[in-house]
Amino acid sequence: MEERYRHIIEQSAESTIAPALVEFVKWILRSAGEHGIRRIYFLARDGWPMYQAARILAEGRKPEIDCRYLRCSRYALRIPSFHLLGRSATGQICTGGIAMTLRKVLRRGGLTEREVQETARAMGRADDLDRILTYQEVRDLREPLVQTELFWQYVSAHAREAYSAAVGYFRGEGLMDEIDYAIADSGWTGSIQRTLSLLTASAGYRGRITGYYFGLYHIPSDAEKTDYHAYYFGPVGKIRRKVYFSNSLFECLCSEPCRMTVGYRRSEEGYEPEAEAGEAGNRAERELIHAAVEKRAGAEAERLPGRPALWETDMGRRLRKNLEQLMGRPKNAQAEAFGRMKFTDDVLDAGHLLAPVLTKREVRQNHFLAKLTSLTGIRRQPVKESAWIEGSIVRSGGAVRWHLLQNRIYKYLLYIKKDILERIK
Repeated sequence: MEERYRHIIEQSAESTIAPALVEFVKWILRSAGEHGIRRIYFLARDGWPMYQAARILAEGRKPEIDCRYLRCSRYALRIPSFHLLGRSATGQICTGGIAMTLRKVLRRGGLTEREVQETARAMGRADDLDRILTYQEVRDLREPLVQTELFWQYVSAHAREAYSAAVGYFRGEGLMDEIDYAIADSGWTGSIQRTLSLLTASAGYRGRITGYYFGLYHIPSDAEKTDYHAYYFGPVGKIRRKVYFSNSLFECLCSEPCRMTVGYRRSEEGYEPEAEAGEAGNRAERELIHAAVEKRAGAEAERLPGRPALWETDMGRRLRKNLEQLMGRPKNAQAEAFGRMKFTDDVLDAGHLLAPVLTKREVRQNHFLAKLTSLTGIRRQPVKESAWIEGSIVRSGGAVRWHLLQNRIYKYLLYIKKDILERIK
């Protein structure tokens, strides 16, 4: 990592990232204390810096809260859950993402490369595996997949094997103990909590799982809403915070510098997590950020009174403005430093730049009218997307303020619509 980027990352971590994450952890511990919860599982990989901060902040406090770290991922939990869901899991498999292809969709079912090839041939789409699909084309795959028997034969075989290993790992980590506990994560849709609840309940757990999240855009429709708690924004309200927020950037900043957990396997000691092959990306950047979080947590631990339930956890206007500026209208140096980090938004994805430089045409394709026509299926060509579009706009240059405005218009319309739908449920 170049020295100039190191300086920017350190500066942003000390002024914005670390204070925001530590305030979030203080809120988690306070909420757990108030709700009578004495065990919290911070979920890999986004929960790593929060877990480290929680251990520092919770040490020697009353009530005593047991902070643990659970190695998991959407993929590692979804594959065993398919053993219970069967073909109703199609909705989880055929969801949007960046540069989605048929190959990526099929791999979400746990298929090997050989099985992907065989399934594509059975669907009559052997030559269409790597074509970039539009959002509507991904959704349109649901019915063909439901009707493809070979696909579900493979999914069922992998899910059955993964289920027993996952339950074995959960038992070893205490998730089947006869107590109520909480999970803590970055958030967004609450799907991991729902899946974890499904898996543990099927294996005999009768307790209650509560979730604490930095932000939630949505809560599963069939979930108990009182079990989901959001800190920075929830499904209703706080629209400006959502507009000036990037969940992809947040994940990049928080993620543990290790490879994703893809499943669980039996060992001599019981069951252990299995990580995907390869080297972890963004290690140097993440270590800088996590060091700043631990330093901030240590300073807060010296300042705070003894009981978490009494802690004040307001981020404050200045810190919120710093977070909005970093994520929603980054400076050139910030866009360069953070935008070069690698990001993966899908299971077993090789990864790509968080904020790639786009051409003028590609930037215009992300304007609100162009995005709306793409999402509604009016325009059939896929849009070149960025995980952190604000960072890409700044890195790409040109009429930066105009392009950022277009992006904000789109996000305001999107979240206003979602807010209305949430309110009328």
